[in-house]
Amino acid sequence: MKLFLIAAMVIAAVGTADRAAGQGQDQYAFGLSGGAAIATADLHDHHDSGFNGTLSFGIGGVDSPVGIRFDGMYNRFGDREGVAGTLDQGEARIAGLTGNLVFNVYGTHSRVYGITGVGGYSYSPTGAGTKGTNDFGVNAGLGLWLPFVNGFVEARFHHFYRALPDAATGTKGKKSARFYPITFGILY
Repeated sequence: MKLFLIAAMVIAAVGTADRAAGQGQDQYAFGLSGGAAIATADLHDHHDSGFNGTLSFGIGGVDSPVGIRFDGMYNRFGDREGVAGTLDQGEARIAGLTGNLVFNVYGTHSRVYGITGVGGYSYSPTGAGTKGTNDFGVNAGLGLWLPFVNGFVEARFHHFYRALPDAATGTKGKKSARFYPITFGILY
């Protein structure tokens, strides 16, 4: 949580740069982003942090107060070994398709934006005897538009319901998976 707050403060502090006049006419954009995926809470009990890759399709101009963005993401988390009282889940992949609202946080010409959405997620562990899970999830975050590279830096929180097994009983799909992707992306 501290890392998310620090990233949000950095994004807010850097977000006062002048806007690029040519970006105001964008109506559709395709994006590619990647970075770290930080495992927290119950997900961190089973897995180490890993990486995130996302493909995006956005509708709405940079100068619009609200836009829509669809993201297809892939996250890979490492095996957290030697943790007492948990089932060995091995490594894991979390894939997701989300629909999001993107809105300016600081005026219409701001570089700082908020993003929030819902979607479907898939958890696929590699440990012996483990099973994958699909379910609903939500996400929210802050981003910083970088017009000089036609890109962005973004920190988000994803909450994937009923993904992980209960450590005491082994019943699958009883605990939520929460993670923070911090990514850099380019829009085309």
